Amino acid sequence: MPKPVVQFITKEGGCGLCDDAFEEVQSAMDYVDFDLEIVKIRLGDELWNKYWDKIPVIMINGKEAFQHRTTRDMLIRKLKPKPAWKFWA
Repeated sequence: MPKPVVQFITKEGGCGLCDDAFEEVQSAMDYVDFDLEIVKIRLGDELWNKYWDKIPVIMINGKEAFQHRTTRDMLIRKLKPKPAWKFWA
């Protein structure tokens, strides 16, 4: 199974919420294996119009998972695969 891809969308120059959320993402890396891509947006970028008022935005495998804030544990829960349910387990 391939590793999940986490995109951390922030803005050029950073922001306070971005710094806090990035610390949580880095902490989650100690518990779950994933690839991290950092995307810095700025005025004029295609993603700016979509996310400028929501940053930081965290995407997992191309799907929006969090806006503004997250915690290490919330991110870990989203990244860990759910166990398959078995009737006769």
